[in-house]
Amino acid sequence: MNRITRVWERLFLGSIADAEAIAKSNPHQITAVLTLCSQAPRGRAVDVEYVHFPITDDRPIPAGLLNTIFLALFKHIRSGRVLVHCVAGSSRSPIIVAAWMKIVGYKSIEECMSEIVRLRSIVDPSPVLLASVRKQIR
Repeated sequence: MNRITRVWERLFLGSIADAEAIAKSNPHQITAVLTLCSQAPRGRAVDVEYVHFPITDDRPIPAGLLNTIFLALFKHIRSGRVLVHCVAGSSRSPIIVAAWMKIVGYKSIEECMSEIVRLRSIVDPSPVLLASVRKQIR
C-alpha cells in the first residue's frame, strides 16, 4: 500500500487503498476525498465528504470535467484537507494536483510535477492525460 503524500498543508495525494483506509484511521484529518478512478472507495468515513470524477489515463480529459474537478478542489480545500486519489496515486491524481497548483498561481505545471515527483517517487504521469490538461490550463 502506498502512503498518503502531503503536497501542501491541506492537499494530499494517494491511492484508492489510502482513501479506503481513512474509514478506519484518519491521521491527516482529511475532510474530503476526490476520486479520479472508475472505482469509488468501498470504505467511507462518516465525517468525510466523497466526490467522484472518473477519468481515464489514455484519453484527454473533457474541459467541462476538468473545470468541475477544480471547483470541487477549491470548495473543499477552503474548509478542510483534501485527498486526491486514483488507483495507485501515480498518474491521474498527481496530474490534477499539479494543474490545480498551477491555476492557483503557484508555479508552472512542469515545476509542480517536479515537486510532486520529489515527494512521491512512484509518480508516472500519462502523456495523453498530461498533454490534454496542459493544453486546457495555459
